[in-house]
Amino acid sequence: MSSTARLDLPLIASEQAQKHVTHNEALLLLDALVQIRLEGLAVIDPPAEPGAGDTYGIGAAATGAWEGHGGEVAAWSDGGWRFAQPAEGWLGWDIGGAQPAMFRAGSWVPLFNGVAGLGIGTNPDATNRLAVRSEAALFTAIPDGEGGNGNVRLTLNKEGEADSATLIFQSGWSGRAEVGLAGSDDFTFKVSDDGAAFKTAMSLEAATGFVRFASFAGCAVSFPTIAAGVLTAETGYVVPAPESGTTDDVDTIAGGFDGAVLIVTGTAGNVLTFRDGTGNLKLGNDRVLDAFEDALMLVRRGSDWIELSFSDNS
Repeated sequence: MSSTARLDLPLIASEQAQKHVTHNEALLLLDALVQIRLEGLAVIDPPAEPGAGDTYGIGAAATGAWEGHGGEVAAWSDGGWRFAQPAEGWLGWDIGGAQPAMFRAGSWVPLFNGVAGLGIGTNPDATNRLAVRSEAALFTAIPDGEGGNGNVRLTLNKEGEADSATLIFQSGWSGRAEVGLAGSDDFTFKVSDDGAAFKTAMSLEAATGFVRFASFAGCAVSFPTIAAGVLTAETGYVVPAPESGTTDDVDTIAGGFDGAVLIVTGTAGNVLTFRDGTGNLKLGNDRVLDAFEDALMLVRRGSDWIELSFSDNS
């Protein structure tokens, strides 16, 4: 045996003359191969003026002093090139790519390219090939000034229409909500209270953009108190109370946004008069809500609230 099995370092033979030559050669190869720093990967032309210790991963069809050494590692020392054949699984640092590299299937590749799984804080498995155990995760765009374009996108791609590309939200490892393309190309919102049966709450049809509600939809009810003729709406359904006593007038509605729909209902024993044209109310006439069953529906356009319907059920 004239060299080591793993790094092919030369061994000093028994009764060898000039043992220091073999010893120094082994040290020079160790200096190049341990904690490898690769100046370049798949390089075929030797640099004109290499520096001491410069190491390269040689590509196929190498030229000059590297001819015939394709796929090997070349290290410059003592005024010449020393070559080593990397083995499967060797690790090095790719200086140009600023990332770790691995020798795999005959070439140097980024360490994490093509790996079977990756776990951060936990272990991946055959299904969850990427597994992260963390209190938070962040994806941020590369600014335009740093070579990026300022955008950031997360892409979920499925094979066909009948497959799924979704986000699932769990509680105690039991599913409670699913959002995305669940078995079709329509974008759906689903919820569950047991992790087994999911109910579709809403879907956005891919063909038309039509928003379809699969169940009843409504707004939480709020009970604001009128203040100096102003009714402040914080939800889409309000049951107002007079500022004092049992009667009051409303000439202005605050809150909402352009296109918002507001439903107002009355209360038995209170008399509320909504004044047409006094503030920002555009009604067919003054509207009086003096019973539990009375209702007024409005839509906001600009700063005005415009009547859609009025029901006097008293």
